[in-house]
Amino acid sequence: MKKRLFCLMLLLCLLPLPALSASSLPSLPGELTLKAGQFRLYAQGFTGVWESSDPTVAHAEIDVNDKKNVRLIGFQPGEATLTLTGSRTKKTATVHVTVLPEENPDGETPEIIQRAIQIGLEEWAALGEKAITKEPKGNKFTKWWGYACGWCGAFANYCIATAGVPMEPSDTYKKLKPTGDGAPHAIREAAVPKLDTGYTNMERTTKIPRPGYLVIYGSVKDSYGYKHVGLVTDVEDRGDGVYLVSTVEGNLSNTVKRFSYLYNSRSVNHENMEALPAQEQTEPGIQYTPHQATWYVTEFCMTWY
Repeated sequence: MKKRLFCLMLLLCLLPLPALSASSLPSLPGELTLKAGQFRLYAQGFTGVWESSDPTVAHAEIDVNDKKNVRLIGFQPGEATLTLTGSRTKKTATVHVTVLPEENPDGETPEIIQRAIQIGLEEWAALGEKAITKEPKGNKFTKWWGYACGWCGAFANYCIATAGVPMEPSDTYKKLKPTGDGAPHAIREAAVPKLDTGYTNMERTTKIPRPGYLVIYGSVKDSYGYKHVGLVTDVEDRGDGVYLVSTVEGNLSNTVKRFSYLYNSRSVNHENMEALPAQEQTEPGIQYTPHQATWYVTEFCMTWY
């Protein structure tokens, strides 16, 4: 009996963080108000197919980590009714969604956030994309974090912390509450799932990118929505929910790299990244082909708004 209990506890410890928190998700609401780009994660209760009365306003995205969970996403101001129809039964559920305008969409990136971006670019330039020599106690980014780890999150938050952005202490991500304003703010974490949980609890996750936001990637290949994180350096609105996103990212081939790609914020099929047209691939040193064919943008973590 004790052996079985031990094995069960070990299994629970090894489960991804989102799976552990799934049972605590709220049930589907009848009415929901979102800001443009905002989303909320719910336990939908049964599996099925979602339809939207106006998919340009709001839609539902099945959670890649658990098919019984769903993200309800607001795309642009308006109203839409989302309907879930059971795949095995005729059971249905409906949610009426009101989407409000995005807060401060033309706001200038705060100076302290601009400094974080500059630090990231300086680190990239200093390395020249050469692999970092492995050290017994890790590199400068993992040393900042405190121990050796997969250091994409450590790199992004090293840049943010070095710039002086106020940060929540480590290991407080589960207890964080909404900040109430859009002042520069971050979380001292390196693990991607913890960053997702913390920013979600602070109600600072969105589908719309801005400079200085963290971008979280997932992979369809291994059904995991929290695989990697980078720092957004520049954003250009191309219209109709499409953005040109530029980033600087650590722990890729054991170095720091820059990427630039087109991102569709209104896609709900985990195929929201594509390469820039060849004639626009003009800046040396930038990777214009998205990371891998199976990767997608899960969300952006709002370090300011």
